[in-house]
Amino acid sequence: MPGYLLHFRILTGEIKMWLCPLCGEGLNSNSAPWRCSNGHSFDMSRRGYVNLLPVHKKASKAPGDNKSMISARRCFHANCGFAPLMDRIAQLAVSLAPEGDVMLYDAGCGEGAYLAFVREAMVSTRRSVKAAGSDISKVAIDFAAKQVTAAQFVVASSFDLPVASDTADIILQIFAPGDDTELCRILRNDGTVIHVAPGENHLLSLKQVAYDIPRPHALPPDRRNGLKLLSRERLQFTLELVSVEHAMALINMTPFTWRFSEAQKQSLAQELNEAEGDFVISVWKKADK
Repeated sequence: MPGYLLHFRILTGEIKMWLCPLCGEGLNSNSAPWRCSNGHSFDMSRRGYVNLLPVHKKASKAPGDNKSMISARRCFHANCGFAPLMDRIAQLAVSLAPEGDVMLYDAGCGEGAYLAFVREAMVSTRRSVKAAGSDISKVAIDFAAKQVTAAQFVVASSFDLPVASDTADIILQIFAPGDDTELCRILRNDGTVIHVAPGENHLLSLKQVAYDIPRPHALPPDRRNGLKLLSRERLQFTLELVSVEHAMALINMTPFTWRFSEAQKQSLAQELNEAEGDFVISVWKKADK
């Protein structure tokens, strides 16, 4: 399995998969700005990503995770925080992907760490991989586009994906909400969705500090609209926090960060040497019609 790499300099070719979020026509991404046949255009940022989330489709001015949480996640992954999880996702993706050309899509990609790692694993098997990801957080996509130049990124909602139908061979859905109908639409008939959710005891030690009565995470459903469950497994390991910075990154990348003052977080980071990694990994395919 490849090393825990987060930065690539190999550029992929054009990915002919994006749809105009205003009219649903295909976007020409050969040049900047991207345009559809109806004349709608979308500028490319200096990082190389495109914002396909129109203002009228935003629930707030800056939806999604903020810069502090994204920076913390980047620091955490740089210290190999969830390395066993990344290894297992990559193993599954390689085993499920078709031979030859592969279209890999991360729906809710955050800062791009998982997409980068899985893509590299596939490339190591001599597959030709085109990788793309979307997230509703513009900050997250800016981080992703800077770090993972081998993939194409757009700002978009996972409930309204600006992606052509029957496009993706492998979809990653890792700690991210989304719409089953949309995932089914963009998934090829023989494609698969790799979904990761927290297990019952994930980060229990943090939860015990944050809440008077900590409750276990709810397990993911075993039924989804239009999808058929192929496999499900539980992955548990002890998360070793190698430094105070690493522990602080873990605290700040989770919703628990809002329950602590800065002084409390500093104190907790000093004491926190390990935490519980507990994950449920599910593989889905399109249900038979």
